[in-house]
Amino acid sequence: MDRVGILIVSKCLSSPAIVDAFSRSQKHRCDFYVVEKQANPFNLARAKVHAIVPDLNLRDVARFAKRHGSSIDFGFADTEEFVVQGGRDVLEEEAGVKMVSVTKEYAVEGSKAGQRLLFDRISPGFNPRFKVFDPARYGDVERAVSDFRRWAGEVRSVVIKPDAPARGAGVGVGGSDFRTEGEMTSFFRGVYHKGKVLVEEKIEGEESSFQAFSDGKHFVPAPMTRDYKRALDDDEGRLTGGMGSFRDDRSFLPFVRSSEWESVTRAEDSAFRKWKGKGSKPGLRGIVLYDALMHTGSGFKVLERNSRGGNTEFVNLLTTLGDDFVDVCFRILDGSLKGMRFRREASVVTCAVPLSYGKGDGKDQSGQEIDITKANRLVKEHPGECLIYPMDLRLDGGRMIAGTSRSVAAVGLGEEVEQARNRSLEVVKSIAGPVRWREDIASRKDLGKRAAHLDSLRREVG
Repeated sequence: MDRVGILIVSKCLSSPAIVDAFSRSQKHRCDFYVVEKQANPFNLARAKVHAIVPDLNLRDVARFAKRHGSSIDFGFADTEEFVVQGGRDVLEEEAGVKMVSVTKEYAVEGSKAGQRLLFDRISPGFNPRFKVFDPARYGDVERAVSDFRRWAGEVRSVVIKPDAPARGAGVGVGGSDFRTEGEMTSFFRGVYHKGKVLVEEKIEGEESSFQAFSDGKHFVPAPMTRDYKRALDDDEGRLTGGMGSFRDDRSFLPFVRSSEWESVTRAEDSAFRKWKGKGSKPGLRGIVLYDALMHTGSGFKVLERNSRGGNTEFVNLLTTLGDDFVDVCFRILDGSLKGMRFRREASVVTCAVPLSYGKGDGKDQSGQEIDITKANRLVKEHPGECLIYPMDLRLDGGRMIAGTSRSVAAVGLGEEVEQARNRSLEVVKSIAGPVRWREDIASRKDLGKRAAHLDSLRREVG
């Protein structure tokens, strides 16, 4: 087997699943050079060289990469900040390490308003109605509030978003996060005081996510996924970074028609080619986009675009990838990524999180010990059926200590979604410690409700 050196820049989110996918290579023996914000137990156990950089600042990350650059073939990151700040640009220039990532120029998640302007250029149909409120233009906050209230009065309901990336935090959705005009205005003020605000018309429908890979020339769609951002069952509670996700055994989700999936892939491919322009654009290399879609009765809109894989949704893809992931990355780097194979298999991720996660009750319940011994035993006893990945967990004196974000990703695999869901729940329920999770991720009741809702919207438009 060929020996391959891989740099992992980790915020301790999807990186354990990334490391695991590389480790399953049948052609390559992987040496991992891991630089991450804390001692993730999964990554630490598999790293040839491990370093902790709590803030993942590019200077220290580049210094680590340069120190080991002669042994590293390429790098991969699980953090959006790394991409948005130009991590690939810095590491390739200063350390000579090729990164499977877009360059800063194409890291569109750095500005939600910038995304809308991009879509106006490459695919206007992706956009809902929107307006940008920039303090630099308004000066007086009351002028901005007055203009916001006037604009909001022209649409049925609104979504208020901070321009900068917030991973769901700081986003307000009409009917959920505010219900009256006063509550809506108060929410707008709170976001506006922190900077530029994007306000969009709220689109009624059902969400999914679309992820795609590219070598700068070819565009390769991955199976559709869906994540669950609300903190509590039945999509109640606050928006979070995500409580879990799933993919079906097919390329599209159970409540989406095959014709709708084909429409999405055609539109995304066409938009990518306009974005790329003629020839090859090496800057558009890696997981070129991760779009949150809203399916309506008459098509779809793009709610937001990210420049890397979705944290839990990327896990759904990695755990069902049929190709050797090391080979996939080499094909991305050399411009020969003409396709990718995914197994016809369902994957469900259920996240165990601190009891206070996403509740906004002022209680910080991080720092608690989590024990995944029983869960690890289940994974060993049922190979190919379930997996467990520590996320925001750190090793401290031999104990696993939870941070403030998602603690563990429990993955279930199966021939169909319900089987995968049951396996995921069995793993997450075996975790010992003060954690909770959503019980309804990919449940039959949840999927049935979404299918009925989308069917009613389709009937409304004939």
